[in-house]
Amino acid sequence: MPAITRQGYDGLEIAEGATASLEFMRVHFGDVPAAERQRFRQQLEVYRARDTEGMVWILNKLRKLVGR
Repeated sequence: MPAITRQGYDGLEIAEGATASLEFMRVHFGDVPAAERQRFRQQLEVYRARDTEGMVWILNKLRKLVGR
């Protein structure tokens, strides 16, 4: 996403897919307190929202490149 849109995940606690995956496994299958699990879920929602927004940014950029 950053290479195409110059936008990224700056400022997010979860800023990459590998971290999101590892943290998901840890909090869902590990012995993690409920408060920490809830905090992670909120961070993951913010990350996923940016990721989805990024797909829209990429699509818009590609449309401009092909003249649509």
